[in-house]
Amino acid sequence: MQMSRTWQRRLQRGKRAATAAGKPLVLGLAALAGLNMVWQFLFGAPPDLVTPSREVVNKSAVVSAFAQDYVSVWLTASQSDVASLNQFVTVDNASLQLPSTPAVVINTPTVVAVTYAGLAGKDADAEVFSVVVGVTQRPYESASPQRALYRVPVLWSRYGPRAASLPARISGPGAGADLPLSYPTTLSESDPAYSVASGFLTAYLTGDGQVERYVTAESKLIGVPGAYQSITVSGITAVSPPPTTPADGQTVRVLATVTAINSQYAPTELSYPLTLTGVGGRWLVAAIDFAPAVSTDDALVPATVDTDWRSAQTPN
Repeated sequence: MQMSRTWQRRLQRGKRAATAAGKPLVLGLAALAGLNMVWQFLFGAPPDLVTPSREVVNKSAVVSAFAQDYVSVWLTASQSDVASLNQFVTVDNASLQLPSTPAVVINTPTVVAVTYAGLAGKDADAEVFSVVVGVTQRPYESASPQRALYRVPVLWSRYGPRAASLPARISGPGAGADLPLSYPTTLSESDPAYSVASGFLTAYLTGDGQVERYVTAESKLIGVPGAYQSITVSGITAVSPPPTTPADGQTVRVLATVTAINSQYAPTELSYPLTLTGVGGRWLVAAIDFAPAVSTDDALVPATVDTDWRSAQTPN
């Protein structure tokens, strides 16, 4: 089958067009490759910041999890559990003194701090991390819990994480300090701002009522219905006296204290810092604040609490 002259002419025109378009493209790619070579010659390859960051994060996560498990097993180990410690640290099992029964009852340990402490090994092929693990512990099940901190030195190498020694009990960053909250105005139950805050929290926590009745559209608050069976508002205070009829856009910060009752009829005390805003002559909840309003006029008052989480310095 012979191709017609019309199609032959079309194919020839297509080849010439492709050739005309291809030459600039090839030249452009060659120019880019040349610029890239010049750039690397002058400035070197761009540094890889992503890969080292991922490696550091992954090391920290693995080292932290290792230290948590280590402290948990170590604190609850008894004479029959000597071998279980060998998965974390190399010790002389014969000389290691352990109680006949676990010395303490603990809750799940948490990592308080992870610090890179430098390189180790003849070829600098190990990294040293200091991990501070916090636990809530008590000598027996019904005893009062106390917070305790333990520092664990962890060696990270191509063989994985390994403790360099037994943990060390250390002091905490201190008991902190107190500042009064800045809500000097006490609202009455007849105050419109009180009614809105109370109605909102009831609907928000129990599902008794519609949350959208009490909030602005921009708040995006939808509630946690069923979290509690009922709540009782103990009191609501405000940063300043809210007017009965607010202007549009006017705001006031309030603090609501509630007692929530769960399905087991157990009470829980809760505090909700709220921002109310005026819309159409009435108050609506605009947000649950990240933190309550704290005094900027008073001095810090150091807390005097006799616990294991006290004194000394912040863990390094």
